[in-house]
Amino acid sequence: METEEKVMRNIIPDKEERRKAKEQFRKIKKFIKKDFGLESKLMGSIAKETFLKGDKDLDIFVFFPKNVGREQLEDKGLEIGKKVFEQFDGDYEVEYAEHPYTKGYIDNFEIEIIPAYLVDNPDDMQSSVDRTPMHTEWVNENLSREEKDQVVLLKVFLKGQNIYGSSLKTRGFAGYLCEILVARYGSFREVLKATKKWGEKQIIDVERHHEKLPKNLEKRFKNDSLIVIDPTDPERNVASVLSLENYSKFLFKSWKYLKNPSEEFFFPKTVRPNPKKIREEIKSRGEMYEIFFEKPDLTDDILYPQLRKLMRRLRDVLEENEFQLFDYGFHVGDKYVRMVLDLQLSELPGKRKHRGPKIFHNIENVMDFTSKYPNTWVSGSRLTTIVEREHKFAKDLLEDFLSGDIGEKGVPRNLVDNVQKRIIREVEVDGTDEWLLFLQKFLHMRG
Repeated sequence: METEEKVMRNIIPDKEERRKAKEQFRKIKKFIKKDFGLESKLMGSIAKETFLKGDKDLDIFVFFPKNVGREQLEDKGLEIGKKVFEQFDGDYEVEYAEHPYTKGYIDNFEIEIIPAYLVDNPDDMQSSVDRTPMHTEWVNENLSREEKDQVVLLKVFLKGQNIYGSSLKTRGFAGYLCEILVARYGSFREVLKATKKWGEKQIIDVERHHEKLPKNLEKRFKNDSLIVIDPTDPERNVASVLSLENYSKFLFKSWKYLKNPSEEFFFPKTVRPNPKKIREEIKSRGEMYEIFFEKPDLTDDILYPQLRKLMRRLRDVLEENEFQLFDYGFHVGDKYVRMVLDLQLSELPGKRKHRGPKIFHNIENVMDFTSKYPNTWVSGSRLTTIVEREHKFAKDLLEDFLSGDIGEKGVPRNLVDNVQKRIIREVEVDGTDEWLLFLQKFLHMRG
């Protein structure tokens, strides 16, 4: 508890910080009402008072009547956003999510002006942003001031483990998910204690929408490890974006913290890359290759899932050809993508065992196999032979796989142009600190 108290003194905003944020919002709200006749509300962590000290993100929702068409909402929403930034001498740009909105800076606050419909239940939603006011209302009705501070503590803990954030780049814990967990268990420490009993498929339903998860939701959530039913929408899993690996990391780090609490879980020490030790570690293993190509011009929410898909395909190709991997991963820099393959074996014998059909009730296939491969014997219940290996070297296999029509081989279509111009080489231990830190972490080195 002493550790948490020390951390909280550094992360909880004071009254003056809260006042300034809400005062900035009131100025913008007044302008929107006066010039456009529309109501606006503050959303996000500042509205719920679950924001970290120093955060200056104001998510301002401008509400349109339900009879306004989607196209009109988007056009008018952008007009209002641009006028707001012009009125308060701010810089802005147009961002695109489910529909376009304006985002920029006014007096050091990062501000988003988001058009939306004000709805009372999920059935009336016309876009995903429409559920945000319901989330804000639920949190403010169900969390005390003390519990909101515990949410902030949980967020900082997750940030320290690099598993906070619900983007498709991070695939971690959303802020709303943190709020629900604290509402369910009461505090940061109790959330961590609860993880000791969580299984590979954990269901949390704070509003008890379901006595038992319906079959249609079982099917929809079959790939989700943590299932947290949205208190405002019984058909939605708030933790759907959370990856199995990040869920597992949270359990592991929770148990480690409870065993030996330390401020370092919240504020990890800055690590400097050590190129010499990285080279030594790589040398102590097998071969490590990187597939190097220009970063595609795609949003993170498209790029990262596509890179994961390509990474899995490369892993499968190597393993199908009996090249064993220590690990694999990728790094996205400002200009380039580097896909890393850490191989236990990069060279294999010239011949390999080839398993044929089972003997039982399969005489035609047995005859065909023995005709094709004269040197055949029975191993277990299958015919077996020895054949020439097509690729002795992992690098040759990768070059062959990434040649020709790679879109037909499982490379995502919007990566094809860049991957076709790739370079396959042994990992180079030079470049930016960001790249070297990635390698250090990838190799599970402490620095």
